[in-house]
Formats: sequence, C-alpha cells, structure tokens
Amino acid sequence: MGGCRRSPDEPPYAPASCYDPPVMRTADDFNRYYATPDPWGYARATFRDKVLRRRLTRSIRKKSVLELGCGEGHLTQVIFHRARSVTAVDISDVAIARARALNLRNARYENTDLLDTSFGGYDVITAIECIYYLSHEEQGAFLAKVAREHSGKLLWLSGPIIDYQRYFGHRRLMLEFKTLGFTVIKFYNLSVYWHPLSARIVGKLLKLPLGYRLLDRLPERMIYQRLYALRAP
Repeated sequence: MGGCRRSPDEPPYAPASCYDPPVMRTADDFNRYYATPDPWGYARATFRDKVLRRRLTRSIRKKSVLELGCGEGHLTQVIFHRARSVTAVDISDVAIARARALNLRNARYENTDLLDTSFGGYDVITAIECIYYLSHEEQGAFLAKVAREHSGKLLWLSGPIIDYQRYFGHRRLMLEFKTLGFTVIKFYNLSVYWHPLSARIVGKLLKLPLGYRLLDRLPERMIYQRLYALRAP
C-alpha cells in the first residue's frame, strides 16, 4: 500500500510497515486499487470477521441495514446476511460489480459516494473501515447527515485510532461525537497495532481459541482499530 511492502506476519487488512496508506477518495482511485480482487485480503481476515460478528450480529439481526463502504461485499456476505435487508453502498463500480456477483438474497447495491446516499429509513447504519478516507470536514458532514436523517438510531463506525492522518484518533472522534450530540453506547477493540514485536506476539495469542475475549482488556497504545456503537441525536 502506498508503495510500501507488508511484512508477511502482518494481518492482511493492516497498513504496510511504513504506515503510509494510499490516499484514496474518488471512484477512479478505488477502481485502480480494486484492479486486483480483494486487495486488502479480507478473505483471509478470519479473526476480524469473528470479532465483528460477535459485536454486530445481535444489533442487526432481522433489521434493515445500510452498509457504507461495502467494497466487494465481504461483510455483506459474512455478517449482514443475518439482517432482514441490507443496502450496500460503495463508490467503486468495480467493487460493486463483484459484490453483486455474490447473489445475496437480502442485499441490494448502490454505486455512489456515501455522502450522496440517503441515510433515512434504516434501523442501523454501519460504516466499517471507510470514514477515515474522508477529510476532517467531510467526516463532520457525515456525522451531521447521520444526525439529520437517522435520528435516535444506531450507527456502528470503525477505523484506526492511531491518529490516522492526524484526524481519526480516538480523542478526536470522542470530541466530535460529543460536539454533535451522539451518545457513545460502547466501544470495542478490533485489532492490535502490529509493531513492535511484542504487540505482534500479543496479536498472535489473541487468535488462539477464546483469545479474542482479551482484546478489550489491552492498553490503548496497543490498539490499531476500534469499533464504536453510537446513538444518533
């Protein structure tokens, strides 16, 4: 990613070792990245799937869900099949075509920018690992749009908390949520920062049977991605 080389021990969805993620915002940017199927290696991210399934399933079961940043439909298939219906949105027409090819019976798809789609009429909105591609101003516009169109309902949002591009750190997010009137119901850790070596060892231990139960007990300095459950004002 971004011209870097990934260590073979890093999880496939982590940033490359030099922490220089690709700067992507437009459809063309993402279409180029999707030139190779599954560029983030989500098909191998079984630990990530297990943690997300544990956290999300109860809240989306038999509900109508808006999945923002669906990509090629990996989570649409492995998590959101339990929803009554899911509208999966992505800016990349290449990714959406692959998602449609999964032929999921409860899913429909929109090829559009997430800021251009309607947020109204859903029980739950999810934005898993996608909002940090927005600028700080766009992130504020996104949350304001959720507050207007999804008032009083559940939003799941995740991303790195390592001050990603200087505006997606945990403290910044908590301040943004409070300023806009969102209630933070709970937040959960999704994955560990893969450096230094000690963190990598912990990451491997978490993958042992029931090891994921220890994830939320780790100190914040070790955490790479975090999941937030929010109630819109």
